[in-house]
Amino acid sequence: MDLKTAFEHAALSSSPSGRPEDFLGQIFPFLKEEASPLFSLLSFGDIHAHFPWSYDVRSLDCFLLLFTRKGCGKLLLNSRVISLEADTLLLLDCGQRFRMDIAIDPWEYQILFFTGEQLSYFRSLFPGERYALITLSPYSNQLKAMEVLSTLVPGRSKAQDLIISDRIGHLITNCMSELLKKDAPPISEIPVYIEELRLLFDEHFSDSYSLNMLEKQLGVSKYRLCREFHEVYSLSPIQYLNRRRIEMAEHFLLTTDHKVHVIGAMVGIENTNHFITLFKKFTGTTPQEYRQNKLL
Repeated sequence: MDLKTAFEHAALSSSPSGRPEDFLGQIFPFLKEEASPLFSLLSFGDIHAHFPWSYDVRSLDCFLLLFTRKGCGKLLLNSRVISLEADTLLLLDCGQRFRMDIAIDPWEYQILFFTGEQLSYFRSLFPGERYALITLSPYSNQLKAMEVLSTLVPGRSKAQDLIISDRIGHLITNCMSELLKKDAPPISEIPVYIEELRLLFDEHFSDSYSLNMLEKQLGVSKYRLCREFHEVYSLSPIQYLNRRRIEMAEHFLLTTDHKVHVIGAMVGIENTNHFITLFKKFTGTTPQEYRQNKLL
């Protein structure tokens, strides 16, 4: 699929009249492999849009993901206006007419277009209009996946192509699961204090914790916390926290030039030897090897 040519044919109007890259970002060559199970990245861009700015598109045979960093955009879909506010992630099936406009100037967002044999399956999952919109918290796994994708170039190596497909798969699966949850019957409810503990670890992973401190903060016995947390997430609280810290360490290794000991401290592990040991336990490689292999 030649995304640039397809976009030029599908664009009904644009304001101002500009290059396709002003909406699509950097466009990558697409080499289709028959029966490939991988998602393919067609373009990626960090876009800073200012008034006047709009794109009306007939249809494209691909999906897009759009994360709004600042300002606000508008999606017009089947006479419905959807606000794309800061910290929201949009998944859109582009195989339908859609229009994008600025609502609050400047509108700063990350956008990527992708394709793959699996798109027909995901299209069949939409319960109604073919889009999903979710709000991301700081340091969320979805935001981390978007930032990792911004560092990779498709076609550079098979390893990078696999990582790209894995991250896109993570994003589309998460968006679709959040969308389908709204129509699904409720599962057994997670206790409020267990969800509060998970959010605490997700967003404040660099802080120091002890079971005694958590017991006082949440007002629940530490033994009950450990038991019920494991029942919900199949991990003890400390195992979950360590996994979260290593996930964020992976993110910082790929998106910063900080030294290994600095990244360890950034995720709450001051002892560098312990950080390296824990990182290897979760990923099978040392932090330095991880950085070198992923950025090849």
